[in-house]
Amino acid sequence: MSGLSRMEVKVLLKLERKKSVTELANELGLSIYRTSILVTSLERKGLGKTEKRGKYKIVSLSEAKPAELFRKLVSKFGHMPFDEILSGRNLSLLAVLREAPLSAYELCIKANLSRSTLYHVIDKLSSYGLIGKKEGGYFLVERYGLFHEFAEEFYELQNTLKAKEFSEDSTLVWSGVGEFILSTREYKGKDVGNFHLTGLERFSDFGMELIGTGRYHYYYSEKAKGLSLEEVIAHALLIDFSPRTILYSIVLLIAHKDKINQKKLFKLG
Repeated sequence: MSGLSRMEVKVLLKLERKKSVTELANELGLSIYRTSILVTSLERKGLGKTEKRGKYKIVSLSEAKPAELFRKLVSKFGHMPFDEILSGRNLSLLAVLREAPLSAYELCIKANLSRSTLYHVIDKLSSYGLIGKKEGGYFLVERYGLFHEFAEEFYELQNTLKAKEFSEDSTLVWSGVGEFILSTREYKGKDVGNFHLTGLERFSDFGMELIGTGRYHYYYSEKAKGLSLEEVIAHALLIDFSPRTILYSIVLLIAHKDKINQKKLFKLG
């Protein structure tokens, strides 16, 4: 799932007030065509909006929560190079960093980054003073918590938009970087592109038929080609950590105890 490019961030920085595409192009030193593409991309990502005013297209920041947080970031940290900090994979890491230290392994999993990319991003963000290291883990420096808040809300917005494309009544149950679980009343099939039916509704694949609740849960990931038993159980507990779900999960685990990859299950947990 895409984040923000350097040029997209530069466009956002120019939108301290409403501007025409032509005005933006002149300020950025870009062609009107290239600027229009950037504006369209930001509009699609929910951060920008456009309106027609005569023969001009007027651009402004949207009212979405990430756009409001971006305004606060600029107001509070206007001296910082946002196009460097908020672009590319940096945003993925900022979305999962906390004030409590996390290990490199945990950050790789949560941010959907390879280890080499992770260390590259850590070096870059550390050079701006955003990241510290202690107890063998990495943490976000407290005064920069707003960067995490923006990144987290940005990905939640992208996930919401993607979920709505899949099914109009979709609501997010869980949101991560490049992955999420949605709930919908509409059954689309077991595996539909990057969406995979999961949770209790998928237990029947492993021999446990359950009475449905009228809602279906789908896990989205561009990396997953299918779901394992371990993943389905982990998702079920993430969706609804109730006595009923716990009981069914235990029964299923016992039924497949010789096939369960315990190491994988613990990692997912």
